[in-house]
Amino acid sequence: MLVKICGLLEPADAHVAVAAGADMVSVIFAPARRRRTLAQARAIFDTAPPHVERIGVFVDAPRAEVDEVIDACGLDRVQLSGAETPAYCRAFGERAVKTLRLPNDRGELPKFRVPLYHLDALVEGQAGGTGESWDYSIARDAALAYRVLLSGGLSPDNVSAAIAAARPYGVDVSSGVETNRRKDHDKIELFIRNARLAFAAAYTR
Repeated sequence: MLVKICGLLEPADAHVAVAAGADMVSVIFAPARRRRTLAQARAIFDTAPPHVERIGVFVDAPRAEVDEVIDACGLDRVQLSGAETPAYCRAFGERAVKTLRLPNDRGELPKFRVPLYHLDALVEGQAGGTGESWDYSIARDAALAYRVLLSGGLSPDNVSAAIAAARPYGVDVSSGVETNRRKDHDKIELFIRNARLAFAAAYTR
């Protein structure tokens, strides 16, 4: 099962996440507090070994802009977190990860046909990273039918219960491993440890 640490701000964040066992590290390229430049992103991604997936997060970005970042940073996947159309998302092939927000977007899942879905909380006017928790059991049906990364308000304290409720393919965290708006390395390590234990318990029953 996959553990993704999102919104990394500096190379040290990636180093800690990788050492703790993260499968995916991601950088925000959309307008947001955690947005990084190409140079900053390259420095972060350069810290990760080849087996760790590099993900860029975009919101309604022009295709050319996303392609530029893919080439510059060697992205393995692109997380598309805006109002992107199914055709736009599918154009990225195996790299595509589409963010949908439950419960409102439940009916949208079959339209996209992407390899991986990113399920987040619905917070009006926000594209993600809000730290708002939600009823993760709502995602259970989607997780049975699709590969989904569960996100939205996850933290070291609640990730075990969230995994038990939704049984996702993976989990994704950003604000839940921060202190004073910076990545907290102890929280990253604890989140990954708790997620791994919860996955083992949920999928060996």
